[in-house]
Amino acid sequence: MEAFKVVLDTNVVITAAINSFGSSGKVLDMVVNGAVRSYTSEAILEELRFKLTSEKVLKYLESRVYALWIYRIFRASSVLVEPAEHFDVSPDPDDNKFFDVVYSAKADFLISLDKKHVLKLRDKERRFSLKGHEFLILTPAEFLEVVERNHKSPT
Repeated sequence: MEAFKVVLDTNVVITAAINSFGSSGKVLDMVVNGAVRSYTSEAILEELRFKLTSEKVLKYLESRVYALWIYRIFRASSVLVEPAEHFDVSPDPDDNKFFDVVYSAKADFLISLDKKHVLKLRDKERRFSLKGHEFLILTPAEFLEVVERNHKSPT
């Protein structure tokens, strides 16, 4: 079975850096170990680096060195894409870059903790569609449930 294609919102990577044992940490482990294929862009990486090294986040991390290590690990574990199409779907324009990458990579999942904007965009089945490309918008915990369901063998 081919690995799921995912796009991680920066809030998932930051939450994983703060608590590697939670759902976000487990999802980031899957990215690093190659269990899922992560896609990103320069715009996402720029936001991630900025937020990881901000005072707001650094107070929860061991050090700036650790923050940059998380950034480098995520970057090295992800496929960098340069989206040709740009969408305006979120009330927060900063969130649109995630949708651009999902569409460009034809990703199966956008994984986010943004309850205020991103998660509100999905329908009741947690789906969203961009120009005919349908995908799921899930929290890390919801994504882990999907992975678990798909890996259970019939008895």
